Amino acid sequence: MAEKLLKYYEEATKLGGMKATMRLAIITKISSTKASNEPDSPENIQIFENAMSEIRKEFK
Repeated sequence: MAEKLLKYYEEATKLGGMKATMRLAIITKISSTKASNEPDSPENIQIFENAMSEIRKEFK
């Protein structure tokens, strides 16, 4: 459960460290702690995909 959501946090950390991780939490409104308990539902994955798209642009 929540494996995919946590991978988004790992990717954000690699891209921009704590700043990118915080940005992901702000955009998705789901903290990394909460993400570990959330389901990898299509809705959640879409929210994280959209957020990561923004973060990738910001931290490239």
